[in-house]
Amino acid sequence: MNSCLPRALTVLLLLSGSSLAMADATLAIGEPWIREAPPTARVMAGYLALTNAGDTPVTVTSISSPDFEAAEIHRTVVKEGVARMLPVTQLDIPANSQLKLEPGGLHLMLFEPQRPLLEGATVTLTIHRSNGSNVTVTAPVIRKTGGEDHSHHHH
Repeated sequence: MNSCLPRALTVLLLLSGSSLAMADATLAIGEPWIREAPPTARVMAGYLALTNAGDTPVTVTSISSPDFEAAEIHRTVVKEGVARMLPVTQLDIPANSQLKLEPGGLHLMLFEPQRPLLEGATVTLTIHRSNGSNVTVTAPVIRKTGGEDHSHHHH
């Protein structure tokens, strides 16, 4: 009977692991992309959509990437005609809703690229949740032109 105990524990651990994976499936990452910057740029901007398909709120505590020395979540705030990038400590996504990180609003500030990142390259982003789980996504580097927000090139 003692030989059954390790098997039962293994099955229990596997089942609990699969329920954690299903719980993580409530956070979907869509539309990830990184704005191409000049090759000498030390800061780049990233964008994505966070969709919470679950019935409870989801909190994102940080985002990291092996392709950058550091990554931070920021919000663009315009005060007296001057745009400032303010750090955000966490993102709260209500149940059954979406939060977009996009130019001119919430966005990622990605510091010190570890390699040249020109259009066509891809970047790995890991989204860290308050429950300890992570979601990893691949984001393409895209060249955007026109009247869009290019303020990150000046950091």
